[in-house]
Amino acid sequence: MNKISLLLGCLLLAGCTKQAAQAQVDYQYQPGQPATESRAQWKSLTTGTELARGKKVFFSPAPNYRLTTDENDPYDLTDGTLTSREDDRVWFNKDGVGWYLSPGLANGVLMMVDLGAVQPVGQIAIRVLGGHEQGSLDLPKSAEFLASVDGKQYYQLQNSVKLNQAEANQADGKTGYYFPEEGKAYMVPLVCREPVMARYVAIRVTPVNSIFTDQISVLKADTNASLKKLESFPQVQVYTDGLAVLPRHQPFVVTTNIVTPNWLTILDNTNVDLTKNPAAFRIELPNGLKLLPIPKPDFTEVASANPGMHGYQFEYKGKAAPLWIEKDPAAAIPAGAKVLLTGIVDGKDSHSVSYPIDFVKIPETHPIKGIDVSLAWMNESVQMQWPNFFQDFRKMGFNQVSSFPRYFGKDKDGTWNEGSQKKLEFLHQARKDGYGIVYNESAFHVMWNTVQSDLKRGKIDDAEAAQLFTQINGERGKWMNILYRGKYFRNEMKRVADLAATIQPDQVYFDIEWWTASVNESKKDPRVQAAWKASGKSWDDFVTDMGTEVLQELVSTMRKAVPNRKMIVGLYNSDPKNAIYNSIFGFDKIYPKIIDLAQPSLYVQGRAQMVADRVRYDYDHMQAKQIIPWLSAGTYGEYDPKLTEPMVLEAILNGSRGITYYWFGDFDPMDFYYHSKAIAELTPYEKLLQNGKPVEYQGDNADLHYTAFASGDEALVLVENFVGTADDKIMLKSPIPAAKKVLLNGKTLPVKNNAVSIEVPPGQFRLVHFGK
Repeated sequence: MNKISLLLGCLLLAGCTKQAAQAQVDYQYQPGQPATESRAQWKSLTTGTELARGKKVFFSPAPNYRLTTDENDPYDLTDGTLTSREDDRVWFNKDGVGWYLSPGLANGVLMMVDLGAVQPVGQIAIRVLGGHEQGSLDLPKSAEFLASVDGKQYYQLQNSVKLNQAEANQADGKTGYYFPEEGKAYMVPLVCREPVMARYVAIRVTPVNSIFTDQISVLKADTNASLKKLESFPQVQVYTDGLAVLPRHQPFVVTTNIVTPNWLTILDNTNVDLTKNPAAFRIELPNGLKLLPIPKPDFTEVASANPGMHGYQFEYKGKAAPLWIEKDPAAAIPAGAKVLLTGIVDGKDSHSVSYPIDFVKIPETHPIKGIDVSLAWMNESVQMQWPNFFQDFRKMGFNQVSSFPRYFGKDKDGTWNEGSQKKLEFLHQARKDGYGIVYNESAFHVMWNTVQSDLKRGKIDDAEAAQLFTQINGERGKWMNILYRGKYFRNEMKRVADLAATIQPDQVYFDIEWWTASVNESKKDPRVQAAWKASGKSWDDFVTDMGTEVLQELVSTMRKAVPNRKMIVGLYNSDPKNAIYNSIFGFDKIYPKIIDLAQPSLYVQGRAQMVADRVRYDYDHMQAKQIIPWLSAGTYGEYDPKLTEPMVLEAILNGSRGITYYWFGDFDPMDFYYHSKAIAELTPYEKLLQNGKPVEYQGDNADLHYTAFASGDEALVLVENFVGTADDKIMLKSPIPAAKKVLLNGKTLPVKNNAVSIEVPPGQFRLVHFGK
C-alpha cells in the first residue's frame, strides 16, 4: 500500500506526557514524502528541553561506513542539526553516522549518552534511515531503549521490533513498528516515552544490513510527569568492550526428561572481523550435565578451574548454534548450581558471568485426536539431529513434522543428492511413526529468483521479457505483469507439483509474500488496464480474480500429484479478518473452493487476547473449525514464555483445528514447557474438542476475558485476567444445564445454582471443566 502512514502516532503516544501529546497532531506523515516534511515532524517531535545536546555519544562497535565516518561522529548525533542533504540521503554525508556490514552488528549497535547527572528523562528518540532505496538501506530489525543511573546496571525501557507487511496491523509503535519500504529513501523517528530518572541513556539498534542515523534526542520530562522507577523495568546487561555471552532467558533452564535447545546471545564489542579473526567462548557446567555434539562436535572439552564443573570451548565466528544439554538421571546436582559463560578474545578471557540453573521437567502428554499441532518452520536437518525426536516430539503433543523440499538438492545426473535422500528417509520414518507431513512452500518467490538469475545471465529474450515484465510509459518495469502465464510461470507450477509428488504431503502451508509490488506496478500497465476495463469490475474484484486463478492452478497441479491423499492446504495470513492478502488473494474467493484453512498470522509477543479475538472472528465468519493460526515463541521480540500457554488454549478453544509455529530458532526450553503444558491440559477433553464448538459466554465480572467451548453434556471455560484487575473473584455459571461435576486443576469445585465461585489473580488464567 503506497499511502500507509506511520503507525507511531496515537498508539505510540499512549501514556505520554503533556509535552509529547502536544506533538501528537503533527507526528504522522507518509514515508517517501519530501524530506522537508520529515524534518518538520522531527522538529515538532523533539521540541522541549534537550538533555543530550552537545554530549558525546559512545558507540560499540565503532561506525565504519566510509562516506559518513569521521572524527565528528561522536558529536554528529547530538548537535541538534539534521543532515545537510536536503533529500535526507544521509548515507552520502559526513554529518551522518553509519554502519555497513560492520563487525559485531549481529546483536546490534550500542549508542550511549552520559547526561552528566541524574535527570528526569521523558522521551528518547533516534532518526534512522529506511525505504530500501538500495539493497541494504533498510529500517533496523529493532531498537532497544535502555537507561541507567550508575552506568553499570541498565534497564530496558522499551524494545521496538520491525514488523513485516503481513503483521502491520499489530504495530503499536512501542513493541512493534511497520513502515512500507518500496524503494525510496526516507528518515523515520523511533521513539520511547517512559518517564524515568536516569543519567545514562542508551539505544541498541539491530540492523538488517546497515544502520544510518543523523540525530538522537533526549528530552527532559515535564515537571508534572509521573516518573516510573527504573527498577520496575527488566534488567539488561550492557557491555562496551570485548565479547560477552548471555543466555536468552534467565535463569538458565535445563529440561530433565526431554532434551531441548538453549540459545545464547553473544554481544560482540571487539571491533574486529570475527570471520577472519575468530574469537571463542566457553561454557562450564556442573558435573552431571553433558553437552551433546549437535549438530557436530565443534567444541573442545576443557578443564574447569571451578570445583565440580567441566567446560566446553567453541570457536566463535559471528554465529552460535543452539546448545543441547542432557542431564544424567542418576546425577545429584547440588542446589544453587550455576552455569558459567565466558567470552574469549585473543586467547584471553573477556567477560565471565554465571547464571543460576533451573531444572525443569516438561509436562509429558500426547497428540490430541483431530488437533493438528506442528512447529512447521523447522527444517528436516534440525529434526534429524534432535535426540529421540520421534518419541519426545510426540510427548509434547506434536503430530506433524515439517519439510522444505525446495531446498533439496540433486546430483549432476538428476537424482537426489545424499543429504536429500536422508531427508526423504526421515520423512518416510516419520510417516511410519504416525506423523503427518507438512510441506512448506514459498511459491513464486522461487520463480522470481530464477527470473532474476536468468536476467543477469542474459537468458531471457526480448519476446519473453515483453510478456513477463510490466510495461510502464513504454519502459520495462521491475516486476512481473500479473497477466503473465508464460514459461517461468509454467515451470513454477511443474516444480511445485514435482516436489508434492515426491513428498506426498498431508498438509501444505504456502508462505507467499511476493505479489504486492507486482500488483502495484501492474496497475499502471496498459495491458492490465485494458483487461481490468474489459472485466467491468472494481480493481480489488479484478485483481483478486487474478489471484484466484493463479492459486487455483498452483493447488490443482499439486493435488493431481498427490491423488491418493487428502492434502489440506493453507495460505499464510489469509483469513476472513485479512480479507485481501498480499494485494491479490481474496479469502472469500479461495476458501473453501481452493484452500482448506484460514491461517492468520499471530506473532503477537504472547498477547493471548489478540489470539482469542482473531481466531474467534475467523470462526464466527467461517462457522467451521478450519483454522490453523501461525503462532510464535519470540518472533518480533522475546516475551515471558509462560504466555505461550494461554495463547495455545485461546487458539484451540476459539475454533482452531490446531496450531503451528514460526520458527524453531525462537523456541527456548520454557517455550516448549508451556506449549506442552497447554496441550496436556486439553488432552483429557479429547472427545469434547472433537464434538464441541465455541459458544458465546460472559461471566459476571466484565473486567475478565472469557472463552467457552461446549458440546451437549460438557464444556470448558477459560477465564483470563488480562487487564490485571484486583477484582478477581467471579461466580462462573455453567454453559451447560445441570452441571454436576466441575473441575479446576483436577480438583472438584462445589456447585451451587449451576455455578462455581473462583478467583483469577491479575495476569493469570483458569481453565474450568463442566460435566454432567
